[in-house]
Amino acid sequence: MGEIFKKEAWKVLKVALFLIITIFLVLPYLIQVSTFFHERGHQKVLTKYGIKNSYQLNLLSTVPNFFNPKQNKLGVTKFDLAAYKNLNKYKRTEINIAGIISDLRFLFLIGVYLAIINIYTYYKVRFKKQYNLTWILAINWILFMWLLALVQITVANITYASGDVYQLIRFLNI
Repeated sequence: MGEIFKKEAWKVLKVALFLIITIFLVLPYLIQVSTFFHERGHQKVLTKYGIKNSYQLNLLSTVPNFFNPKQNKLGVTKFDLAAYKNLNKYKRTEINIAGIISDLRFLFLIGVYLAIINIYTYYKVRFKKQYNLTWILAINWILFMWLLALVQITVANITYASGDVYQLIRFLNI
């Protein structure tokens, strides 16, 4: 009886450690990766129009900033605002929307991966009768959490006052 309890307790501990590590370390850095590509989208278009820009990545503040509810952004591209204002409204729109397009690409790719891997999982369980899916379930969980966080961040980027769309609307009136 004691041996079975130890075995089950060890399983619970492993799952708890997995969840803690993925929530408190892996997920914030996955969001930092998508933030980097979001900002890189802005930078590519800014550079295309000859506007100097920069983005500084601080990997040490990733975890605390991720869990800080007052943190507006995990990354910001700095650029010459006067040069941006001199562009026509279509070029400004392209600059502001570039980050959201990057986010949508991540959402699409994660969604496609989850769909394909879940079809594969169904095949393994239904036809092959193989039930050891620990790694598949672990990766699915991590990607699903990343997907949820990206959806929330993308919605915030579209709807909040500090987001790209609101900033675009604010500067279109100039």
